[in-house]
Amino acid sequence: MMRVNDLGVLIIGKPNIGKSSLALELLHHGYQLIADDSVEFSLAADNNVIARCPEMLAGLLHCRDLGLINVSELFGADAYRHQQKLDYIIELVQHSNNAVSLTVKPDLYLVCGQSFPTLCLDLNSPASIVHRLTTWLKMQSLTTDAEVTLHARQRKQMVMQ
Repeated sequence: MMRVNDLGVLIIGKPNIGKSSLALELLHHGYQLIADDSVEFSLAADNNVIARCPEMLAGLLHCRDLGLINVSELFGADAYRHQQKLDYIIELVQHSNNAVSLTVKPDLYLVCGQSFPTLCLDLNSPASIVHRLTTWLKMQSLTTDAEVTLHARQRKQMVMQ
């Protein structure tokens, strides 16, 4: 569980797929760790889902090839936060079966009975996974939709011909 641009992002996927490695990469980009390997969720009175790190694992990240990392010692006191509201879920996959498309409609994933937009990121894409993740998060805050823009341009072009 990470905090990226003030948003709570839960990273899910099969064992050994690279969730902790992505978390380490995000830490190098200045984002914050909430929890690694074990996340506790609770439903707040306002129906927000709050993610917390179990006290035993607070501020620790385990990477298979590096071992246990004390995040605050390595990246500074601001690199770890004890809790964060959950906003989005990123699922890491290898060789996704998604067909190439102009648009991607995120799946929904339930946590504490609340649904969250979920983006599948294929590890085999040549583009940086961090760049794809942060781009998608920025896209979620846009008021304009590129697909709507494209359709409007197509309609305008068809009228002109």
